[in-house]
Amino acid sequence: MILMSRAEFGVVIGVILLLIALVLPAVQQAREAARQSTSKNNLRQIGLACANYHDAHKCLPPGGVIREDDVALHGWITMLNPFCDPSPYTNDMLSFQVPWDQEQNRVVLEQPRPMVKIPGIDSQFTSQAYSLTHYLGNPHLFYRNSNVTFKQMENGTANTWLAGKVAGNYQPWGYPFNWRPLGTKLCAGLDSYGHLPWRGGHLLFADGSVSFFSEQTSDVILEKFAAAPPVPTAEQRAVPDRQFVTEGIFWKKVPLQSNPQAKHIYYARVLRGKTAAPLKLEVFSNFNPEQIRDEEPVKGIFTMSFFLFSIDKTTDIPAALNTATLVEESSPQQFQANVKRLQAIQQELPRNDSRQ
Repeated sequence: MILMSRAEFGVVIGVILLLIALVLPAVQQAREAARQSTSKNNLRQIGLACANYHDAHKCLPPGGVIREDDVALHGWITMLNPFCDPSPYTNDMLSFQVPWDQEQNRVVLEQPRPMVKIPGIDSQFTSQAYSLTHYLGNPHLFYRNSNVTFKQMENGTANTWLAGKVAGNYQPWGYPFNWRPLGTKLCAGLDSYGHLPWRGGHLLFADGSVSFFSEQTSDVILEKFAAAPPVPTAEQRAVPDRQFVTEGIFWKKVPLQSNPQAKHIYYARVLRGKTAAPLKLEVFSNFNPEQIRDEEPVKGIFTMSFFLFSIDKTTDIPAALNTATLVEESSPQQFQANVKRLQAIQQELPRNDSRQ
């Protein structure tokens, strides 16, 4: 056996720490480069979806559909869904006649849309469980009940910005007011555009091109982009004074017991905040992969989760579970175990829904 002296051991540890110090920045740099590439690709997909929407409707989607009584229904990102990559959660599952944040729309708007998110950003959901967008639109093109055409862009589509990555204060992708002024400097606070680790950010232009601008970009250039016509009125561009709670919000999956040979498997999702206290509790099912091996998947339906019900402080959990197929696909002992597990979480839920 070879024994090292304390000095030799210290040298070895020093070499290891030095190697770690040298490697970690390179790893972080590679991660950020990958995220930049993902962001650029996301914006290209948004640009393609906007172009396809324009081909179909002869204009860009409205920034937000707002009724005459000032009730906000849905926004431009939601309108683009049929023109994006296929998803099991489609606009057919939305009710466009009622506001975006009504219960019947929740199951879709809680689902992440990869096209409008960047991996590695901590903020992914609001405290009400809505999935976020990390991109917002140009308020000269997307505003209340807008119907802007490419022909109205007097500076040309190549010089008219369409959307970009924002630095913070993210909003739900289904929110009907997903636009923000460009400003005169990138990475200048949470309400600006850009991404601080990149020291700049990408902008999507109406011709589908995507360009990176550093935080040192001249304010003259940004002002020119920001002022490009068409220019709607201040009233058309107005947004509610609302900021969503997004920091430290995450979902945790809680398996529920059922028979292994059952057609479905069941689980609860618990939304937790900074203190890890539960904010929201929902129950889902999906097909048991062990029971559908020989069946042909149809448009991702076998990997799709089916929302069953939400649980709040007043929910009768045994009664709610009795309305779901879980009661038929679990033994009495499993059923009671599920009730107790959900009730334990229910006791920690807040008494009112004052969260944003």
